[in-house]
Parts: sequence; structure tokens; C-alpha cells
Amino acid sequence: MVLADAEASMRFANETGVEIFRLLVTRAASLGEQPFEGMLSALMGATAVCLANVLRPAVEAAPDRASAADKLIAICTKQARFFLESVVAGEGD
Repeated sequence: MVLADAEASMRFANETGVEIFRLLVTRAASLGEQPFEGMLSALMGATAVCLANVLRPAVEAAPDRASAADKLIAICTKQARFFLESVVAGEGD
């Protein structure tokens, strides 16, 4: 049963993550022509706001909010690095 929940969670993460990314790209297009660094900064900022909103309830509920925030952000960083591994390895170039 746990495996099914893990699979459903991963499927949700993949599908929803792609939907959110598509929305970000669509909204970024409304900024018009931007240098790469400016566009990347805007997209990363929007992503950070989204992440902070997702993590907020867990941080608010924690007895040590700073520690909880740091731990949750570290988990997110590890997950992002995992998803970038194929790019780092040059797969699909």
C-alpha cells in the first residue's frame, strides 16, 4: 500500500510540476523579450514564491520554525538536484 501511495505521490508531483512549469513559461512570455538572466531570475523568483507558499504551513506548525524551514529547503534542493541529474550528466544532448 505504501508503494502505491509513493507512486501516486510521484505521479502527482510530475504531472502538477509540468503544469506549473507550463504556466510559468506562459506567464513569462507576457514579459516580452528579456535577456536570459532576467528571465531566469523572474522564473526562479516565481518558483521561490510558490515553494514558500507550499512550505509555509509545515514551518508554521513546527516548534522550531527556522530549523524546519532549513530542513524543508534542503530536501527541496536535493530533489531539484536529483531531477537535474540527467542534464548534468549530459544525457539527451
